[in-house]
Amino acid sequence: MVGASSAATPGIHRTELLDALRGFALFGVVWSNYAVLSYWLFMPHDAQAALNGSFLDAPLEAFHTVLIDGKFYSIFSMLFGIGFGFFLGKGSDGLWRFYRRMLILLVIGWIHLRYLWAGDILFLYAVLGLVLPLFRKLSDRALLITAVALILSPIAIDAAVVMSNGSFDPVTPVLRWHEAREAALGSGTVPAMLAAANGGWRELMDADAHMWSFRFLHLVEGNRPPKVLGLFLIGLWVARRRLFADIRSHAPLFKRLCFGGVLIGLPSSVLMWWAEGHVGHPPEPASLLRAASYAFGVVPLAIAYASGFALLWINEGWRDRLVVLAPMGRMALTNYLMQTIIALTLFTGVGLGWGTRVSAWQFEALALAVFVVEVLWSRWWLARFHYGPFEWAWRSLTYGKVMAMRK
Repeated sequence: MVGASSAATPGIHRTELLDALRGFALFGVVWSNYAVLSYWLFMPHDAQAALNGSFLDAPLEAFHTVLIDGKFYSIFSMLFGIGFGFFLGKGSDGLWRFYRRMLILLVIGWIHLRYLWAGDILFLYAVLGLVLPLFRKLSDRALLITAVALILSPIAIDAAVVMSNGSFDPVTPVLRWHEAREAALGSGTVPAMLAAANGGWRELMDADAHMWSFRFLHLVEGNRPPKVLGLFLIGLWVARRRLFADIRSHAPLFKRLCFGGVLIGLPSSVLMWWAEGHVGHPPEPASLLRAASYAFGVVPLAIAYASGFALLWINEGWRDRLVVLAPMGRMALTNYLMQTIIALTLFTGVGLGWGTRVSAWQFEALALAVFVVEVLWSRWWLARFHYGPFEWAWRSLTYGKVMAMRK
């Protein structure tokens, strides 16, 4: 930043780094989500095989499972915890403002979940965000121990299901509730989703009516809440230690995290990919392999990605390249929601109706194109306005006044 003093530089770079890292996370999010938003995952295997370029499906699936799936929402979750740490630094006013911010996010997330896309993560973030302040007085050591326990808890939960031969299973009541809703609606989730790919608004709303309860089932079945809360706490620990305030002084730690994360996470993610095709679900004893490989694969590799990103940021040449992601990260809420809106335009019958007609490589290419467009659009927008559209609304509601928008 031309004219900035040296004392201001670490703070400026810290903010840009976290924004750029958030933009990087959005890249993985759109890549992961478009497999679902294109309805490809809901198609029968023979229908997938009949699509153009289907011979690439298997290698792309392996690539995604090992290197993409779960890693980028984990980075987002850690960044959420870091943001909470910043709010705590503002005293009691910051804490109450955080509560208000979470309640507003809860409404945004519910609308997105119920009426646009059931794969929404904002609603879960808001719910868990409301309990996050309960952990603010823990010591740094207790915070890390609690985070690790939460992230590894799915192994213990699945072990309890296996040892009880399924008599203890937190998924069962949610599954029965979802099945009762499907019975009342008169059709199944998958047929409703496939109908939305070719139908109009009525079919899309019918699919959403099925999918939001299926999303709750998926979150419980995947033990997602304790994982996300654990990642929030890691982010809070990072904020306390101010690791991103001065990357150079913490470079040795980032190097250890990057190397250790790859060493643990990469082979575990490969094992996770193998387990996906060979291991059943609890109470099958072998299902513990999936839970363990996920726990030791996803989070360590996500930490390695974030640490590697920070290390690249130290290099001026790399920072000049990575900083282009910062505007996208500053508009993360807007860009996340826009990824859904663009997908509905591309893949449902309300728009172009490409859903069920694109193979894996095609929806991946479209996801990459969406990411590039959002990078360029975010830079254009923030050259003229202080906030992204949804960030402006969120901030205005949080502070109870209309924020200045145009620069």
